[in-house]
Amino acid sequence: MIRKHKKVVIILGVIILLFGLYNVVWYTIIWGKYGDFVEGMKELYSHRTYVIDELDGYTYNVKIPDYLSYTGNLGIQPSQNSDCALIIWPGIFKETEYGVFLQDENGRNHAIELTSDREAKPDAPEEVKQLVEEYRDKIDALFERADAQWDY
Repeated sequence: MIRKHKKVVIILGVIILLFGLYNVVWYTIIWGKYGDFVEGMKELYSHRTYVIDELDGYTYNVKIPDYLSYTGNLGIQPSQNSDCALIIWPGIFKETEYGVFLQDENGRNHAIELTSDREAKPDAPEEVKQLVEEYRDKIDALFERADAQWDY
């Protein structure tokens, strides 16, 4: 009976130790990646989202991954009259991914994934590809600002 109890205690101890180790690894990876992104930014929610509002007429934000998640993002958009916004998912275990939110002439919003070349994905509908080209100058300007703000 005591022997069985000792095994349970050892197994629980190992599980707790492994979970603690995983937390340390997660914290180190996330703050190693996102720590530089948030430097100098105004903290909106403790250890989660940081925002710089109206820096040169643009809003920059960083969404740090939630607890034990590895997916966060960087965002940038004009502070006024925003019909185009850029979102970047910095790669930790995979390549960095990109997307834009665009509003067409009818007021419809579109969330569009981009390739690393800043183009619509090859399998995107033709109207989406055209919309990306219509907003090319704005998308490129957002990428230029993101590149100047962050090393992602």
